[in-house]
Amino acid sequence: MSVPLPTVVSMGEVVAARAAIIGDPAGHSAELRRTLEELGVTFSADGTVTGDGWDDVDIDWPTGLHVVQVGDLVHRGPDSLGTVLLVDRLIGLGVWTQIVGNHEQVYVDRPIFEWPEVIDPAASGLLRAWWGDGRMVPGVVVETASDGDWLVTHGGLTADYWEHGLGGPTSRDDFLRALREAADDGALWHPGRMLTGKVERNAGPVWAEAGYEVYPSWIDAAEPSPFHQVHGHASAYWWDDQQWHCDRRVRRTATADELLRHVTFTDRDRRLVGIDPDHGIDPALIHTPFVLEDAVVHTR
Repeated sequence: MSVPLPTVVSMGEVVAARAAIIGDPAGHSAELRRTLEELGVTFSADGTVTGDGWDDVDIDWPTGLHVVQVGDLVHRGPDSLGTVLLVDRLIGLGVWTQIVGNHEQVYVDRPIFEWPEVIDPAASGLLRAWWGDGRMVPGVVVETASDGDWLVTHGGLTADYWEHGLGGPTSRDDFLRALREAADDGALWHPGRMLTGKVERNAGPVWAEAGYEVYPSWIDAAEPSPFHQVHGHASAYWWDDQQWHCDRRVRRTATADELLRHVTFTDRDRRLVGIDPDHGIDPALIHTPFVLEDAVVHTR
């Protein structure tokens, strides 16, 4: 087995030559594995491994690669258990940082929405364990020398939630501290348009909808987002029907890259990038991680 670990600078910081931010796998373990192989990871076994099989699979991990995953590991696809077991192995190797999504929320706290699918108890037990001991986090800040800091959350940070829900922190440490406090008191799960049916500018970063809540909130804000952002959860452009679903003002500076399945919204000197591949019961045919070079991943 060859698993070169990234350099741990201090508790809560990981240095990586490449920080690859992966969108919502949605229970598609085979697609997640394919994404990792495209990043240079190799596995000793062929096909999709489920059950306890990942413990017996040798993994050759590229030097300097660290993955940040934006949440929604489970539901929709055929193999939520295999997806969670693979990620559990990679968390244990120190090469993976996991962010909580709304589909993990129903297992780690009192559910605030109903989903018809119930995952295997082994998978839900791992999700609760990760959340309980800090192996799954509400968000991270990725520091880069060329672009500055990038905030990574599941749904994206609105201007209203940043100001009123978190108190408007501008430093990396203050922001991550405020985000942890919001997780502790349940404010992280504050619902948005997807649950209420109306635009909620103070939707939390697990539920905020990019095209109608996240991006427009920054258009109306006096100052731009304190960080660039990367998120999953919802796309302002729907790939399957090739239509924009967003506040009309977003279209002035937003672009959709159908080869990558990335939407980039620009507000002043900030970029907000959506990377949800929009897997359903069937996987998306094309999707690509968002990669930041020479990065430090800050989790606390």
